[in-house]
Amino acid sequence: MKQHATGARPCHAIVLGGGFAGLLAAHVLARHDAQVTIIDPDPIRDASPYRRGTPQARHPHGMLHRGATVLEGIFPGFSDELIRRGAPVFDFGEGARVLFPSGWASPVTSHVRHHAASRPLLESVLRERVLSHPAIEIADGTWADGLVWRDGQVTGIHDTEGERRLADLVVDATGRTSRLTDWLTSAGLPPPAPRRVRAQLSYTSRLFACTPKYTPAWQVTAELTYAPHLRRGAVAVRIEENRIQLTLIGADGERAPRDDEGFRRYAAGLRSPHHLEVISRALPLGAIYRYGGLDNCWRLYHRMRHWPEGLIAIGDAVCTLNPVYGHGMTVAALEAEILNRLLGRLRDCRAPGFGHAFQQALPTAIRTPWQLAAYSDIGWQDTGRRTPALLAHRTVRRIIDRMPADPDLYRRFIKVQNLTAHPATLAPPAVLHRKPRHPIGTSAPPP
Repeated sequence: MKQHATGARPCHAIVLGGGFAGLLAAHVLARHDAQVTIIDPDPIRDASPYRRGTPQARHPHGMLHRGATVLEGIFPGFSDELIRRGAPVFDFGEGARVLFPSGWASPVTSHVRHHAASRPLLESVLRERVLSHPAIEIADGTWADGLVWRDGQVTGIHDTEGERRLADLVVDATGRTSRLTDWLTSAGLPPPAPRRVRAQLSYTSRLFACTPKYTPAWQVTAELTYAPHLRRGAVAVRIEENRIQLTLIGADGERAPRDDEGFRRYAAGLRSPHHLEVISRALPLGAIYRYGGLDNCWRLYHRMRHWPEGLIAIGDAVCTLNPVYGHGMTVAALEAEILNRLLGRLRDCRAPGFGHAFQQALPTAIRTPWQLAAYSDIGWQDTGRRTPALLAHRTVRRIIDRMPADPDLYRRFIKVQNLTAHPATLAPPAVLHRKPRHPIGTSAPPP
C-alpha cells in the first residue's frame, strides 16, 4: 500500500448514491486506496433493472463518444463488454436520422462512435466492475438525513436509521434530489443562487421489440423540439436484445398521454413518420412511463468562498441538464476523470483544500454542455430583451436551421454534441454565411 499524505490509515469515504456518478466516484476513490462505503436507499448489489432512485432508467440513454473514451480509460474493455451484451455501437452520422426544424439532415460519416444501450445495461456493467473492488462496501436500505459537522468540517452523515456514520470524505452523488444546498445553508454556508434555464421537458416512453417483419434501417431517429415554437418531438433508439426505446418528448410544459390511443395520436401528429411506424409495427413491451419536470440547473458550489473540508459533490447533484442532449453520463465521467487527476496530485482525499479544489475544477467539465443546453432552451423564456444568452440562442438557431443544407456543418455539430470539438467550430463567419449546398427543408426522411 502506498504511503498516505496524512498517515498510515486509509481515507474512509462515504458516497451518497449508487447511480452512475456515485459508482464512478467510488471506483476512483478506491483506486487511490480509500475505503469506500456506498449508501443508497435502493438495493445496489442485487439491483432491480429499474430502481426507485433512477426513474429516468426507463427512458433513452446514450453514451457519447467523449464519455465512452473516458470510461474506457477508467475501465479498460468497457465498450467491448457493452457490445458483448448486445448494445449497438455505430457511427452516429451514419446511423442516426435527425429531423431538424428546417428539414432532415443527410447521413454523413462522422467518425463519432455512439453506444446505444439502456440505462439498466450501462449501470449493470459499471456496477459489476465497481463492486468487484475489495475496498468498496455497500450500505443500502438507508439514506442520509444530514451531515455531521465538527469545527466547520464535514465528518460524516446522519442516516435515516438514526445512526451517525463517520468518514473522512462525504461525496454527494444523490442527483436531482440532492439536499446539499439546504444542508450547507443550515450550517451557515449558503451557496450562491443556482443558474436555472427552464425547459419543462417531459419524456413519455415505451419499450418495443423488433419483429421478423419489422427491423428499421436506422439506429436512432429523432425529431427535435426547439424553442420557442416546436414543443413536441420524439426519439427512438435501437438498443440491446433487438429492442427499441421510443420516447415522445414534450417541452415548455407539453406532455404526451400515457394511454395507448393518446400515445399513438401524439406520435401521429409529428412530422417524422418513424415514431408512429414503431408504434404500429413493433411489439409493445410493458406499460408507458413518464418522467417530467426536467430543467437545467447548475448549483454554483465552485463560487463559494468557504467550502467545508471533508465534502464534495458530483454529477447531477451539481448540475442537471436537459436530458434530450444526452450529456449527463458523459459529464459524470468527465468529473470522475477530474477526481482521478486530483487524487493523483494530492495523493489523499484528506489533503487540505481537496474538496474546494475539486469543486473549482468541475466547471471545465460542465461549461460546454451547459452552454449547449442553456443557449438552446433559453428561448422557452424569451422576454424579448436582447440579453447575451438570447443573442446566443439566435445564433444557435441559425446554425440549427442550416444543418439539413450543409453536411459539413452537420458533421461538426455531431462532434460538438459529443464533446469532441469546441462549439466555436460551428459558428465562424465562413460557416454562417456560406451558401447552402442543398435546399433547406427536405421533407422526406433519408433511407
